[in-house]
This record gives sequence, structure tokens and C-alpha cells, in this order.
Amino acid sequence: MVQMFPAVKDTTPGLEGHEHFYNNGSGFLEYKLKNSRMSLPQDKKKRKRRSRQELEVAAKSAKTVVAEDEEELITPGDQEKVDWMRYSPPTGDNQKKHRDLFIDTFGFRRKIINGSPTITDVLCQFPRLQDMPELINLEFQLLYPDQCDNFISRWGRMKEQIILAGEGNASVLVQIQKFQPDDNRDLCALTALAFALHKSVVQVRGTSTSSSRENSLLFLVQSIPEGTDVEAAAKAKKPVYQQPFLLALGPARRPVQYFAVLDKVAVPCGTSLITAIDRLFKCHFVFNVHYSPALLHFWHFIAAFIYEVLDPHTVKPIIRSFASSVRAVEL
Repeated sequence: MVQMFPAVKDTTPGLEGHEHFYNNGSGFLEYKLKNSRMSLPQDKKKRKRRSRQELEVAAKSAKTVVAEDEEELITPGDQEKVDWMRYSPPTGDNQKKHRDLFIDTFGFRRKIINGSPTITDVLCQFPRLQDMPELINLEFQLLYPDQCDNFISRWGRMKEQIILAGEGNASVLVQIQKFQPDDNRDLCALTALAFALHKSVVQVRGTSTSSSRENSLLFLVQSIPEGTDVEAAAKAKKPVYQQPFLLALGPARRPVQYFAVLDKVAVPCGTSLITAIDRLFKCHFVFNVHYSPALLHFWHFIAAFIYEVLDPHTVKPIIRSFASSVRAVEL
């Protein structure tokens, strides 16, 4: 097919070009077959789903194992360092010691976080992640030392390519045209990316729900007027916004300050949207939380084609297709 119609070839490096149609059980053709299988009567399906009771027993057993393992993780040396960081507010004199101890306890902290505590639990045990938010960058750097700065260094050029590639989509073009010359150009590109990679149907706790393009943006950035009590706004967020997102203070298309909302805690992210998005992305890895289902394709694009912490071969064909369009744009 791609030989007959070269324009539909996937140009992602390392691929043969046909993978978005079919590749080892994934792709458009497999997607169509999957939908056909789902329409079969239950008695004709080969695999039987586990009952809710079986799933609950398995989950309870897994949590018990994690809890038992965590007791073995704590050593007197690690606990002493964690306690010092927890009960010593950061000042100009001890911030270096905080950073040094933060690095020293990296392995201990990852084992705790990988046990799937809530973000609130993590911030309670490691409160410096809130009042020294640069530690979020440091934690990500310890996880991915070679990819930590990729977004900051690459976004300047890529944002224009994303905007130009998005103009080929009517829905994206409408959004781009809403931005004025003095509006935030970075926000324009992020909006274009979110609209171009919109996921109209998302799975939330096993239930399929629809999500419009406009609503999906609320899982990325929510605007509030300057002077708003940020802590109160974070605590008053709607239950549907479970994953990390940004609160932007100021005009919707020209914000002046940003905060990441983690559970119901507001973490400062500075005055630059790109710095804020960089920190927001890293929060997913630092706190071991999933992306918002409505922005799954959006974050996978950023993870695979900007940060390069995700294998491009593993993302959906729609994401690789848009990435090919972006690469083809000449500035």
C-alpha cells in the first residue's frame, strides 16, 4: 500500500513505513479487527474477563506486598536524611545541603514512589518538592540525565513547525486564527498540538466517555484572573481533573504566571509557559502518575519526539503521522 501511495508512508526513523496500517498486532487494520471482535456475542469470545471480585483480591494482594517491601526499604541513614529535609525549611544557607541529600536519597525515594502512593502522600513525606520546585527538574534529571533539557532546547524551532503543520487541519486552523500577533505564541503551538492529536473517546475507570477538543485543553491549562487565591483554586478543582495540570494567572492567551496543580496542591512553575510545561511533563515521571486520558496523544508526542523518553515505534500511528508532517515543514 505504501509503495503504491508513498504519501501515506510513515517517515518515523527506524520504521519501514507501513507500521501505522499493521505491525505485530497494532495499527489501523488491527484496530478495525478489534472493533469487529468487540461486536461478537459474549459466548463467541475466546477469552473470559476476570470478575470484579477476582480483580479486587489481586489488587489487595499486590498492595500488601508493596507495603511489606517498603518496610524493608527504610534504612537508618536514609530515614535520617529524609527527616532532616522534611523538617528543615529551605533557606539560603541550607539549600545546597537539601539538594545534596535529595540526590543521596534518590534510590530510596524512587522505591517509595513506585509503590504508587498519592501525590499528596509524596509531598507530605518530601515537602521540598513543593517549596523547592527545582527539585522536580533534578529528580527527572536523575531519571533521564541525557533527555532532561530536550524540551527547552528544541521547542523554539518545533513550535513554528507544529503551527504550520496544524494549519492543514481545518479544526486546528480555526484555533490558530483566534490568536493575535501579541498573544502567547507558545500557547498557540500547544493548542494546535492538542487539537491535532485530539482523542475524542477516552477510557476513564473502564468507561468510555467523549471529550471535545475545547474540553481537552482544560486538562492542560486552566486560566484564572490575576489576584486569585491560587491555593484555594487548587483545592476547589473539579474531581474530573485528577492528573496534573497548569493554572495560568492572567488573560487566557497572555498568562503572566503558572502553577502546577498536583492533587490539590499548587506548585510554582514561574512566568514562562515553556518552563511550566516542562515542569508539568516531568511531574508525571517524578510522581509516577498517568497522563490525562484526554491528552494521551498530546503527551505521547512530546515524550517520543521532543524529550525522547518514549520509543517512537510504540506510539499510535496518528501521532507518528503528525510527527512526520512536523518534520516535513521547512522554516
